[in-house]
Amino acid sequence: MNFKKVVLVFALLLISDFTFIGCSRTADVFASVGPTAEELEIASRGQISPYDPIMRQIAGQAGMDWRLLAAIAHQESRFDPDARSHRGAQGLMQVMGSVAKEFGVPEEKISDPKTNIATAVKLIQKIENTLRFGQATSEEDRIRIVLACYNAGMGHILDARRLAVKQGANHNSWVQLSEFVVLKGTPEWVDDEAVRSGAFDGSETIRYVDKVMAQYSRYCKNYL
Repeated sequence: MNFKKVVLVFALLLISDFTFIGCSRTADVFASVGPTAEELEIASRGQISPYDPIMRQIAGQAGMDWRLLAAIAHQESRFDPDARSHRGAQGLMQVMGSVAKEFGVPEEKISDPKTNIATAVKLIQKIENTLRFGQATSEEDRIRIVLACYNAGMGHILDARRLAVKQGANHNSWVQLSEFVVLKGTPEWVDDEAVRSGAFDGSETIRYVDKVMAQYSRYCKNYL
């Protein structure tokens, strides 16, 4: 299948636009989730969540924007430190037990807010270091691709990157890479030699990235 055909197939599959919505641009294209009564009360105090101070501290030490961590936590758990998914992910940032173990975090400490956030930051740093973005990669693309890995796991996104390279696309461009995030799970592509982590629903990851980035944009406009 040539690249033009890839684009055509992707156009039929993809359900989301890929407009950058980082701190410098608006996110009007996305429908926002209405705040809960608790979130409105917290916002009235000039906070995103009760965990702002912890996120600020950990993000500052890591050279990250704390508002991006807040956007991830909003999407992952709606700031519930006791949240647990059916797959076993825990806490504000929905850290998996396998990830916690990798970074030496005891099982009983995973849901502790500070430990949970710090572990998520270590995972994000590991993802970025593993991806080895080229110097020309934009901050927008870096954030979106890292978020995709955070949601889907690096294996699936690395599959998509290999497919992108194989088809002559830019694996460091989210607009181009996201086509293969969706296509790698389709019957026509799942058995390709570049696909080593099997099939998955890439459209879910596309939606995740868009939602986190929309929330991040909102936080950037309203919080310093």
